[in-house]
Amino acid sequence: MNGLLGAAGLGSGGLARLGAYAERRAGVTLCPPGAFALWRIGAPVGGLRTMRSEGVQAWLLGDLFTPPSPASTPPPNRLLDAYRRQGHRWVWSLEGQFALALWDPARRELALYRDDSSTRSLYYHQLPGGAVVFSDRLDLLVHCPLVPRRLSRDGLHEYLRLLDITSPNTIYAGVRSVEPGVLCLHDRHGVHRRRPQTTATATADVDGPVPTLGQAAGTLDGLLTDAIARRTADAESLVCFLSGGVDSAYLCALAAAQGLEVTAVTVGFADAMADEAAVAAAIAAALGIRHRILRFSIPEYQRAFMDLAAAEYPFADPAGAPTLLAFEKARDSAEIALDGTGADTLLGIMPARHQRIAVQYAARLPYALRRALAGLMAPVPGLRDYRPLLDFGDPQEVLMRWRGWPRRTIQRVCGRPVDLGGSRFYQIHRSFPPGAHMARYSALMGTLPDDRIHVASAHTGLRVRFPFFAPAVADYVERLPVQLRYAAGEHKRVLKHALARHLPRALWDLPKHGFDFPFDDLLMADDHALLRAYADAPTLERLGCANPARLSHAVAQYRAGHRADRFRVWALAVLGAWLQQHDLSA
Repeated sequence: MNGLLGAAGLGSGGLARLGAYAERRAGVTLCPPGAFALWRIGAPVGGLRTMRSEGVQAWLLGDLFTPPSPASTPPPNRLLDAYRRQGHRWVWSLEGQFALALWDPARRELALYRDDSSTRSLYYHQLPGGAVVFSDRLDLLVHCPLVPRRLSRDGLHEYLRLLDITSPNTIYAGVRSVEPGVLCLHDRHGVHRRRPQTTATATADVDGPVPTLGQAAGTLDGLLTDAIARRTADAESLVCFLSGGVDSAYLCALAAAQGLEVTAVTVGFADAMADEAAVAAAIAAALGIRHRILRFSIPEYQRAFMDLAAAEYPFADPAGAPTLLAFEKARDSAEIALDGTGADTLLGIMPARHQRIAVQYAARLPYALRRALAGLMAPVPGLRDYRPLLDFGDPQEVLMRWRGWPRRTIQRVCGRPVDLGGSRFYQIHRSFPPGAHMARYSALMGTLPDDRIHVASAHTGLRVRFPFFAPAVADYVERLPVQLRYAAGEHKRVLKHALARHLPRALWDLPKHGFDFPFDDLLMADDHALLRAYADAPTLERLGCANPARLSHAVAQYRAGHRADRFRVWALAVLGAWLQQHDLSA
């Protein structure tokens, strides 16, 4: 377990215990124990940069992106000079994929921050006396003697509800994750958060006259070209993950135009409904770049499943296994990869019409009335297709990526009330007015973690870059009029217009399936071997639920051929495999 381990406000006894724990793991002291202490355990993932200036100290994990000219790279002390000039606004002026810990002894204040790409992680645990222990590695933090290693009830509830756990929640009780893009401060008053101030809104315009679609596409082209150059300045060759969608096709086109040696990588599937290898191959051929189509066997997926079960935390994204295998193969071609993550949230996603109606209007009806009306519609041929307008629990359920168990079912399973008010997904949903469909849905999709990418990157050493998170790109797109991003049912208008400059529209303007791994083949392999091993009754009982039989029933129904709960059963298998490799009772 390599990483950073630190503490602020800890007494001498706690510091001694923490120092002994770090020493047992061959830790190196970076900051002498006192009001603040920091140790390095091994070689932290992503590299470590140390900055010191006039008493202020900071440690940065990951990468900052500066213009390609080496002469423009700012020395470390200049970064801290910016902190003294700007205060904590400094972190929002940095461009990179990083996590940062900053100690200001004059203020006796610890600042923890990670950029909004979520590439790097930071976790902390606040002790009863107000001190805080933190690390960039969850396993490193929860194995230290000052942190109880217990399953979080709130984390479990969120996992069963969303099939994800979003920051600041984690799977461990009392352990919080620093929210991406949010500054977490610890001082004598405790832990509090600061969010960046922004004046951009969903309807704000760029400065000056409103650009035409062509002008906006040209500007986007230039900004993304510069973002790619900054992120690939140290690469002679790189990998682009090409799914067949417009985001990845656009990045491939821009990277190829810069003269880099680009290898496009696509994961193919036997299921024709999920396979987009042919579309990706046509795009790569038109761009004149090398293309690798990867296809994996069930035994390879089973091995990847187990590798992911050993990760620091469970995540139920079914595409995790093919992503890990693809990263392993891509690492043979290059050290740096480009990925289109962030484009959906940045350019905006308009939810389907039935989702908009359900959230804005049907959600106003009492739950019991909606369920009764949905039941009456079920046997009527002309009406049963409209049941999704009414048949849901919380309004948030309508916009979830995967529909986990309803909140009321989780309450019966766990034998206690389920309060999801602390879930970032629920908080963001409530922060928008009923009619703000595009802004709400886009923000919600940005909230859900891309754990499959970050875990696969850490596991393989493949450094993944996300150009759509570049501040200049985000600032420009967010200030464009909505009609340049979405109009007449067309999503990502400006991006598609820009892409059409590089590739004929007929190659990519096709229905998109998404990266949908047909995981049923994996679950059913060898007579449901994964379910028998990791979703059996003894494993589910380790969750500490009052009524785990309800979960076992869903697994039994799936094994009998009923597929309605397929995502939920997959999530149970993932959680069970993770539990068997992580002893939370120790």
